[in-house]
Amino acid sequence: MKFKNFDSLFNFYRNGQIFKKGKTKKNGKPFGIWNLYSNDGKLREIREWFVIDGHSRINRVWFLDKKGDTIAWRYQDSIFNQKEFVNDTIGTRATDYNVFDFNKDTIFLNEPIRGIAYCNSRRIRDYDSQIRIFLHSENVDFNSPFPNDSLIRRDSFKNLKADSINHKWFTHIKPDRYGHVSIFGAWFENPGQKLLRGYMEEYSYGPFEDKEIDSVTARVYFEKTIFVKDTIEQNHSVQHSI
Repeated sequence: MKFKNFDSLFNFYRNGQIFKKGKTKKNGKPFGIWNLYSNDGKLREIREWFVIDGHSRINRVWFLDKKGDTIAWRYQDSIFNQKEFVNDTIGTRATDYNVFDFNKDTIFLNEPIRGIAYCNSRRIRDYDSQIRIFLHSENVDFNSPFPNDSLIRRDSFKNLKADSINHKWFTHIKPDRYGHVSIFGAWFENPGQKLLRGYMEEYSYGPFEDKEIDSVTARVYFEKTIFVKDTIEQNHSVQHSI
C-alpha cells in the first residue's frame, strides 16, 4: 500500500496470520505506531517510533498479555519466547507508563492547548531525578521528522516541585511526586490543523560518586495533532496556569 510520503508495511506468519504492521519512510526508516501480533492473531506488543535527527528511534513500548491487558515487562508472559519475538529484539523489555494528557483536540484562537506530563516510568533510576518539558517550534509539515533538538526549542516548563502556583489542581498527588509531573501548554496565532511536538526530559545533576559527568538526562518524545478554530470563544477562562 503506497502513500505520498511513506509506505505501510505488513509482515505475516506462514499460517497467514499477521505478525507486525506499521509505517516506514521512503528510506525504509520505521515511524509511528507499530503493532506486533502472536501467531494466533492476538495483539501482543505496541511500539512507538519517532524519526529524530534523521534516525529512527524507539520512543515508547507497551507489552500486552493474551487478554489484551498491559503487562509490565516482556517475559512476564511466555508468548515472548516465540521465535519471531525473540528474533525481533529492541533495547527495552519494560512497558512504558509515561503519560501525556491533553485537555482538548480542538481549541479556539483565544485559548491554549494544555497538557500534563506524568513520568511514571523513570529511566534514571540510580539517582534522584526530575522532569521538564520542552516544546518545539510550530511545524506545518506533518510528515517531517523531528529536527535537531537544540534548534527547535520554543518553550520550556518546569515540574510541580518548582511550579507551586498549580499545586491546587493536584491535591490527589503526593508532594514527593511533584518532581515527576509537569504542566505545559501553547497558544497558536493562526487557525487550522497544528502539530504540537516536544519532549519530556528527565534529568539529574551531579556530582556523582560513580561517574565523571555532571548530569544525566533521558528523553521521551510526544506529538499531538490539534485543530484551531477560526473563531473566538466567549467568556473563556483559563483554569491552569501555563
